Amino acid sequence: MNDAFRRSLRRSVLVWVALIVLLLLTFGSAWLKLGPWNSVINLMIAVAKALLVAIFFMHLRGGPPLLRIVAATALLTLSLLFGVSHADYATRVTQRVPWQTPPVEQK
Repeated sequence: MNDAFRRSLRRSVLVWVALIVLLLLTFGSAWLKLGPWNSVINLMIAVAKALLVAIFFMHLRGGPPLLRIVAATALLTLSLLFGVSHADYATRVTQRVPWQTPPVEQK
């Protein structure tokens, strides 16, 4: 085994161990009662896992510039879709429909 392969293998194993630790953190946070902070913590853990996968396994760290531009464009498009979906959801007005209202007792 040459030295470059050994370093690459070591780095891949370390990233895999980090992903397993983050997976266990996600699993453990499901048992904690933190209210709305559970979602925030789990989202931060998911972002960390996605960054590890993108940087090391998708080779964005040392990849060509075109690959980085494509990845940045995909992230920008995804954030735009999330933003538009959130804007749509935030501006909806909740109205009760007639078949959902409880019947009124007649006397």
